[in-house]
Amino acid sequence: MINLSELTGGTFFGGRYGMSDGTIVNYKNWEISFDYYDLYSGKFNQRFTRVFVPITSKDNFRFEIYNNGIIRSVEKLFGAQDVEIGIKGFDKKFILKANNEFKLKKLLQNPNLRSLIEKESEFNFQISNYKGIWEEKTENLELSFFVQGEIKSMEKLNSLLDIFKITLENLEENHSITKPAANHR
Repeated sequence: MINLSELTGGTFFGGRYGMSDGTIVNYKNWEISFDYYDLYSGKFNQRFTRVFVPITSKDNFRFEIYNNGIIRSVEKLFGAQDVEIGIKGFDKKFILKANNEFKLKKLLQNPNLRSLIEKESEFNFQISNYKGIWEEKTENLELSFFVQGEIKSMEKLNSLLDIFKITLENLEENHSITKPAANHR
């Protein structure tokens, strides 16, 4: 992650139990965190790459975007939500869930965002109320991404940063989130 901090002008931070070193990239006062997270469950241990940024919601808009697969297809057969945006390739590759379909469709009207998402071989992107996806529940929400394994490619990490930048700007423009003040800590 030190290379990412150098590439983006972000701040490198040392790891702690269950988490490796990481980078925080400041973008228009949002602090986007990149790290590797070790998920332990009994004898199971799996490392994930995660990217997350705290957001202040104005309307409690939530969404999930993740790859379609066998298990996800079965979920759909049993009635799980899958919002379609009307772009056949995208609709086939991803499962979309939202508490406001219109806002999710509007977000995904951005061709640059869709293109960046489609380039990812594995994709799990959401707004949730859990810190860093698997940690404690928080009062505020987080925009977060996770994928199994370590992403080492600077090109892929930079692409994820672009996905976050575009999404944050869109959510703010559409009055779903508040832009943080300059000294929000």
